[in-house]
Amino acid sequence: MNCLHNYVVNDTPSFLSQPDRIETIFEMCKHVIVNDLGEDSEAHAAKLIEVIILQCQDNMNAALPAIVQLMAQRFQREIVTSELRLMLLQVFIVILWLNPDRFFQTLNTVAANDPSTQSTIANFFNQWMTDCELFAGVHDRRICALGLCTLLRIDSKYYSAISNIVPKILPNCIHIYQGLIKTYQHNNDENSDGATDDDDDSVPSEIDDGEDENIQHDDEFLRKLKGKVPDHEMTGDGLGDDNDADNDDDSDFDIDETDLESYSTVLEANEDIDEFQIFCESL
Repeated sequence: MNCLHNYVVNDTPSFLSQPDRIETIFEMCKHVIVNDLGEDSEAHAAKLIEVIILQCQDNMNAALPAIVQLMAQRFQREIVTSELRLMLLQVFIVILWLNPDRFFQTLNTVAANDPSTQSTIANFFNQWMTDCELFAGVHDRRICALGLCTLLRIDSKYYSAISNIVPKILPNCIHIYQGLIKTYQHNNDENSDGATDDDDDSVPSEIDDGEDENIQHDDEFLRKLKGKVPDHEMTGDGLGDDNDADNDDDSDFDIDETDLESYSTVLEANEDIDEFQIFCESL
């Protein structure tokens, strides 16, 4: 997968110069997913599909129905690991975030042409809301956050498709953004520690002041976010108690990136994509 990932990400124009290359890689990923070659291999195949969708956005229209059908069909078989289930969900979420109209059109097309996928497609949003707490690392949480923000500003014509999960969107936003903030802070702390070790002339007090300011900003963001959620929607999920959240052991949050996050995407390369600003604009 390393070679294919590097080719797609680092020389996208060359990759797209032959239109059949998208189909060729999709068929390779499909072979892995449909032939029970192991859930780790299947998760890597789904990750490569996600990377291609993000990298080749404007060239994916023709391939999306086959991709959605493949993901939906895989959900119909037993899934043991959360890693695979989350990767399948992320493929759906990425398509939703990039173009909600295309997403719903593709779902309707696949469900109409392959009735066996209808129940899986209908259950996608419920499965996503249930698994939000399992998203880990930076990339996966960002994808989840961007997808949730898309739901917050979804066109009213699609409201009926998500009406039953609307009460769960903001509570899940809080969980995802809490995880992102903890992960960013953890990464900043590690970077600061590394810089201090490498440079004895560094000024720790100045670094600490900046970190304190960031933490205060993050806390204010979470307070505003929680203020948008009715109290009855916050009970029973562990999100309503600030002290509990602060006192949780770091192991409760998957701080470190997952193995699949080592495969960078255009999301990491584009610094203009700010999931915090996008959330504020979605309210």
